[in-house]
Amino acid sequence: MKSTSFFLFVLTLCMIGNVGANIFQRANTTLIFVNRLRYRKWLKVHCKSGNNNMGFHYLKPEGFYYFSFHDNFMGNTLFWCTLSKGPDYKVSSTFDAYVEDNREPHGHTYSYIAKDDGIYHQNREYPKLHKKFDWNRRY
Repeated sequence: MKSTSFFLFVLTLCMIGNVGANIFQRANTTLIFVNRLRYRKWLKVHCKSGNNNMGFHYLKPEGFYYFSFHDNFMGNTLFWCTLSKGPDYKVSSTFDAYVEDNREPHGHTYSYIAKDDGIYHQNREYPKLHKKFDWNRRY
């Protein structure tokens, strides 16, 4: 009886592993950053979470950068980013680019477009591009 119970337990674990996705893994979320600064200005993007440092990315005019991730099992995923422009990238804005909200469905795409007058945002909830952040501010 013990060997049958153990066999069924191991078989169940194997079946869960072969379903194709971990049952605890959430939908994929993507953050996109686009450089729409005028006069051929470059944009520096640096994003971090409590567990990940995505590094520095330099976007040429009209360039873009994106990365995807899964929300963590604890339900507290947070990515904050700093976008910088200008000589020596001294003009910047730091903001929370993604805060997990268990009341919302997961797996969205969040777009941030850097323009001369600020950082614009759109996603599935707010499909119309709107100004979200000013330069030289921390949010």
